[in-house]
Amino acid sequence: MREEEDFDVEAVPAFPVLTLWMDEASERTELNGVPIEAAPGGDYREAAIDAVVRDVQKRALEAVRVRVLTPTGEAWDMVVTADGDVYDTTVTEAPATTKSARIRRPLVIGAVALCAVSFLGVGTAIGLSALGEDTEEQWVVPGADRQIPIALPSPFALRSAWSVPVDEDSDVAALDTGHILSTAPGGTLTARNPETGQVAWRGNDAPDDLAATVHTDWAGQPSLVSLSGNQLRVWDLRTPQDGTTVTSTTITLEQDWRAEIRGERPFVDLGDWIVGVPQTGHRLRHVVIPAGTRAVTVTGQNQIITASDATLYTVNDDGIVAGRASYSAPAGTAGAPDRSWMLDNDHALLAWDSEAGETMMSIINVKDGTTRATAEVSRAPDQQERPIVDEQGRAAAFDSVSLSWGPDPVLRPLESFETSTIHNATAYGLAGRENPAGLDLASLKSRPEPWDTFAEDDPAPDLITGDGAYVVADTLDTTVLYRAEKTNPEER
Repeated sequence: MREEEDFDVEAVPAFPVLTLWMDEASERTELNGVPIEAAPGGDYREAAIDAVVRDVQKRALEAVRVRVLTPTGEAWDMVVTADGDVYDTTVTEAPATTKSARIRRPLVIGAVALCAVSFLGVGTAIGLSALGEDTEEQWVVPGADRQIPIALPSPFALRSAWSVPVDEDSDVAALDTGHILSTAPGGTLTARNPETGQVAWRGNDAPDDLAATVHTDWAGQPSLVSLSGNQLRVWDLRTPQDGTTVTSTTITLEQDWRAEIRGERPFVDLGDWIVGVPQTGHRLRHVVIPAGTRAVTVTGQNQIITASDATLYTVNDDGIVAGRASYSAPAGTAGAPDRSWMLDNDHALLAWDSEAGETMMSIINVKDGTTRATAEVSRAPDQQERPIVDEQGRAAAFDSVSLSWGPDPVLRPLESFETSTIHNATAYGLAGRENPAGLDLASLKSRPEPWDTFAEDDPAPDLITGDGAYVVADTLDTTVLYRAEKTNPEER
């Protein structure tokens, strides 16, 4: 074992940072969301450090930084070496010398370290909380003022407000609560406070496509729902009392089933005029809809809105038709829509195929039957393609079609533009599939507007919100999610 003066904790890279969850009451631990099992008769704290050491050795590093979290809202930082030495690196509120702030601990730490938070006096306590709730606990913003490896459009800063390591396959998405979704190393789905990067919620086994993950109401229960391949997955967004990772419920979809997750509530079209609507316990209640109609959305009262060739039906969850509204399908179409996508709680994009191979598409207000826009599209998306949607800006984009349902609705072809994110009806992506640019989706005449980049192959940002831009980028030994905030042009 090396003496403290022989090891410089300041030289340990800022990334990666492993997350070690520790529940002293139940003697349960998780490393990056993966449960750690102690050997029979073994100490759960020793097993936790052993798991960290294995991770360090797997990465071929000398040491790694670790963030320790507890269900009581306490947190502290440490460095663990490949030899199993543990150093407390928590920054206390009171100034301290480097030596007094760095406590060297052996592999068998027991109550001396991992249970010592009651007298460590740390000033960095955090706690998991239900989404949308504020917390007054102190939190140290991670990875601030780091250089972001790609150029961002004005007015976003070129250095990070915060940054965190994420899974190498992670993308990033924003919930309507403002929380930022990403995949932590090890595959844990996380929702973070956008201003501080603090984790507010964790779910198991993150989906591949976070853009197809939404905050919704499942039979009165705040939930996160994701559609990936033939799996519809549901997580309870209420953080467990002990703060552990939430386990999802999976509904496997048959080949001819269709799921819609946008709108007030999700649903599954089971075929044969039967629709599954949310029921308590993350189950589906089967409802018979009028034959010859297409299920479009489900309201907060569990009423299904379906469309025929000229009528929107409102169907109670007992199958009784409670209301009808007329709407106008595009001229030359027949029957119910062939495809549909919800855009927000009130608007849907409907599509009808013609015998000539063309597709007519309409943006419809499903509550009153108003047609917002109609256009003929030569390259229409298939039902499996999910749009990138900016509900607040009332705009969306597929690979070949973009639309806006604001004051002056627009439905237009999208040619040679690969959309990464949309904010305020402006799509950010690659013009000509290679040059980062912005495109106003609320105009029929707009053209891509590029910005200056660091390199020819710079991508567009992965996500832009009202107050931040987010980038997922690879570094030498890890993948990092960066948040950039708006700034004055002269400060960039």
